[in-house]
Amino acid sequence: MEYLIESGKKWLQKIRKNNGFKQWLIITVKTSISLFFIVLVMQKIDFSQLSFIMKNISVCILLWMLLINYLITFFIALRWYFILDDFKKEISFLYVWKLSLIGLYFNVLLPTGTGGDAVKILYITRGRKEKLKLGTSVLFDRFIGSSTIVVMAIISLLSYEKNLPAKLKIVLLSLLILVLFIWLLILWDKLAILVGKIFPAKLRQKLKAFYSHLRNYGIKRRVLIKAIFASVTVQILSIYIQYFAATFVSLKGYSPVPFPLFFVFIPIIWLSAIVPSIGGLGIREYGYLFFFQSYMGKDSALAMALINLMLILTQALLGALIFLFFRQSHQSS
Repeated sequence: MEYLIESGKKWLQKIRKNNGFKQWLIITVKTSISLFFIVLVMQKIDFSQLSFIMKNISVCILLWMLLINYLITFFIALRWYFILDDFKKEISFLYVWKLSLIGLYFNVLLPTGTGGDAVKILYITRGRKEKLKLGTSVLFDRFIGSSTIVVMAIISLLSYEKNLPAKLKIVLLSLLILVLFIWLLILWDKLAILVGKIFPAKLRQKLKAFYSHLRNYGIKRRVLIKAIFASVTVQILSIYIQYFAATFVSLKGYSPVPFPLFFVFIPIIWLSAIVPSIGGLGIREYGYLFFFQSYMGKDSALAMALINLMLILTQALLGALIFLFFRQSHQSS
């Protein structure tokens, strides 16, 4: 506990020293956005009906979802571990799993959906050589996860287009184009050189070193295939939990939402964490209402969102416990 207190003190001192007013302003804005969407959600809900739905969810069902939820963290860590192929002699899978869970904790704790990545970079690089290469592995891991989410959403969209708004299709298509463009940059160095010319010379030199490591990860076919396989497993298990939750909060006794649509709607809800907020809180729950209420009713949609929030918090709780007893080690841990 003393370690957590000291960490908090250091964080506060940093805010006061380095443009503290600006930092607090950003946090205030993000908190306000989250509160705004929470109020929007609360105005739409019949709390007596919501309470009835939640009370009828079996404890065994919740435990099963928690088990799958923790299994997902295993594959999240495995994806990153595959990417760290060059460092397997000094970094063990258990160590990577611990850092992954700590990252999930900080994604909830810090006022951003990607704060955990910064913490993972901090720990994975501390006291080790090749810091840039190790830090790049975290960003490449995040990119592979985003890529598989978008591609699976597009595949589902092609298999089930019925009554989906044109704006949603445009958003997904735009994301696919962006993902494909970044992959082209990674795999086609001539394109990267061409794009790099738009940056100032000093910045270009720094980006060149970062790109070199990014490309090194991207062209390792064996490693890439294994990382993509782990990422697809993460997405399928995550969607399975969402579908499972929808089935048991629906008053009909089955999921009124076609299974392929989960691969379309859920990625958009996940990506909403990018919007400035407290780890996507409020925006994520509003997303569940926006996409699912026409299929299952607003109360069941929010019940599903609350189950998802519970799963996120349980992952974060395990990460917090690991962080509490975590000690930096240069061994394979």
